[in-house]
Amino acid sequence: MKMKKFVAILMVVLLVAGVLAGCGSSQSSSAPQDEKPELVELNYYSHPDEKGVMSKMIEKFQEENPNIKVNLIELPADTNKKLTMISTALQAEDSSMDVFDADVIWPAIFASAGWAEPLDNYMTEEDRDQFLPGAVFANEYMGKYYGIPYRTDAGMLYYRKDLLEKHGRDVPETWEELVETAQYIMGKEESITSGHAGSWKQYEGLTCNLTEFVWSFGGDFLDNKGNVIFDSKESVSAMETMSGMINQDKITPEGVITFGSGDARAVFFAGNMVFLRDWPSGWSKSQDAENSKIVGKVGIAPLPKGSMENESYSTLGGWQVMVSKFSEHKEEAVKFAIFRASEYSQILAAEELSHIPSRKALYENEEVLAAMPFLKDMYPAIIHAYPRPKSPYYAELSNILQIETQRAFIQEKTPEEAVMDAAKQMREVLGQ
Repeated sequence: MKMKKFVAILMVVLLVAGVLAGCGSSQSSSAPQDEKPELVELNYYSHPDEKGVMSKMIEKFQEENPNIKVNLIELPADTNKKLTMISTALQAEDSSMDVFDADVIWPAIFASAGWAEPLDNYMTEEDRDQFLPGAVFANEYMGKYYGIPYRTDAGMLYYRKDLLEKHGRDVPETWEELVETAQYIMGKEESITSGHAGSWKQYEGLTCNLTEFVWSFGGDFLDNKGNVIFDSKESVSAMETMSGMINQDKITPEGVITFGSGDARAVFFAGNMVFLRDWPSGWSKSQDAENSKIVGKVGIAPLPKGSMENESYSTLGGWQVMVSKFSEHKEEAVKFAIFRASEYSQILAAEELSHIPSRKALYENEEVLAAMPFLKDMYPAIIHAYPRPKSPYYAELSNILQIETQRAFIQEKTPEEAVMDAAKQMREVLGQ
C-alpha cells in the first residue's frame, strides 16, 4: 500500500516538473497519445469454479476490458463457510477483497454493518427492472440497493411422472394430497421406500423448507414492521405437517433430519422416492445417466399448498454479486459486478450449470430454454418466489428456527411447543 502511494506521489512530482519545464522552454511537449491505461487488479471472492464456467466469464470480461485483471478467489462450497470468510474480510476492512458473491439473505447483514457499497449511483431504475422483482427486493436495504442478482432459485416439487401416470394419480396440490399419494405408491411399488424428502438437517436448507410450509398454510415470521408473528395456528399446522411426515405418516427416508440437498437427491435419483423438494439446479443432475436412474421420468411442479384455500409459495434463493465498501477500485469493481450479472454470463451458467437466470428476458431465451425446458412453465412460480425475512439478525433467527424445528422432528417437543418457543427466542434476539 505504501509503495503504491509512493509511486503515485512520484508520478505527480514528475508530471509537475514536466509542466514547469515546458513553461520555461520555447519547445512544445506533449504526452504520448498511445499510452496504455494502468492495469487494475480486482479480487473476486466466488463459488468454486465448477466446470471452469467462472474462468470463461472472467476471460470474456478481460477481453472487453483489457485494463482490468480479475483474480478469482475460490471459496469453500459450504455456504456457512463462505459467509464466515467474507464476513471476516469485511470486518477487518480488508481492501484486497473487491467483489464477492452473496447469498440472498446476506445483503441486509452486510449493508446494516456498513460493509457494502451502495449501487444506486451505478444502476438506474430501468437497469433494475431487467431483473426479477423478488431478486431485486432481496438486495434492497433501507431504501438503497447493495447487490446485483446473477442467479435466482425457488423451491420446487420434483416428482416421478412415470409412477403418477402408472397409478392414475395427479400431481398433488396440497401437502395432504402429497402424503396420501406417497403412501399409496409406497404400498404398490416395492422399490419405492420413501415418499418425500427435503433438506431437513440443521442448516439454512431447513429454514428454506420450513418457510415454504409456513407460508403455504398462511403463516409468516415477521410483519412489515419487523415484529415476530411466527406463533400462530398456521405455523403450528405447518410444523405438525412436517413432523407428521416423519413420525406418523412414515413417508420420509430414515435419517431425513441429517439430509442436505445432496442426500435427498441421492434417494430420489436412485429411483427409491416419489417426491422431492429441491432447487432447479437439480434438474440437469436428474437427467444425467451417470448420476440418475430416473432420466426422462421426472416432472417439476409448484410446491403444494397447506389447503386448497391457500397459495403455493417457494422460498427465494439465489446469489448476488456485491462490492466491498473497502475496495480501492470501486468503479472497476462495479463494472465487473454488472458483467457478472449480464445476459452473457447468465446464459453461460444456465447452459453449463443449470443456474436459473435472474433476468426476466432470459425466460424466453432459446439457449436457456434448450438447457432447461421446464423454465417456461415454472416462470410464474419463480417470479413469485418469496424472500426470507430481511433482518440484520437473520442468521440468529434462522438458527433458532432450525433448532426448534428439529426438536419437533425428534419429538422432544410438540410442534406447538416448538413454534411458541421459537417465537419467544426470536423476540428476545430482536429486543421485542
